[in-house]
Amino acid sequence: MSTATKLALIAVGYALALAGGFGLLALNELLIPADISQTSGGMVAFGDMIVLVLGAGFLSLLPTWFLLKLWAEKAPRALLIVLLLIAIVGPLSWLAVALLAGGPPQNPPLAGSQFLGMLIAFGAIPRIVLGPILVLVEAAALFLLKSRPARALLAAAMLIDLVPLGLYTLHFAASAYR
Repeated sequence: MSTATKLALIAVGYALALAGGFGLLALNELLIPADISQTSGGMVAFGDMIVLVLGAGFLSLLPTWFLLKLWAEKAPRALLIVLLLIAIVGPLSWLAVALLAGGPPQNPPLAGSQFLGMLIAFGAIPRIVLGPILVLVEAAALFLLKSRPARALLAAAMLIDLVPLGLYTLHFAASAYR
């Protein structure tokens, strides 16, 4: 099978995963009571975003496996670089959200604050939600890459993703006992 055919099949897999994510989103909308969706529209929209990103992310693991397999055969260094860049964005996303948790910065430049808000909404929050899915992708790539240094770097990248997720989990579990 040619590389173009494999890429076309992978693209179809991603389209099906996105359609499945929207299906999960529709199912979630059916399960939310009408009074809650009308009184808490922002919270429902945020929950919808999480359902869509996690649902489509989980369903896209299969085409991602085939993409990683193809990428590891054709360009393993490029795969490693992309995975490392994605891993580095994770803690930066957590830090950006944590810095804004205390409130907006005092007297920021107008253009900077608008860009920061969009970066948080469309970059940091989805990257945080996709964190567990990306750990699975990094683990799959760990098995596909042959080079020992590449595997060591990928293991470090997994730790970069696992530390904020673990700290959040510990904080969330500790809040149940307070």
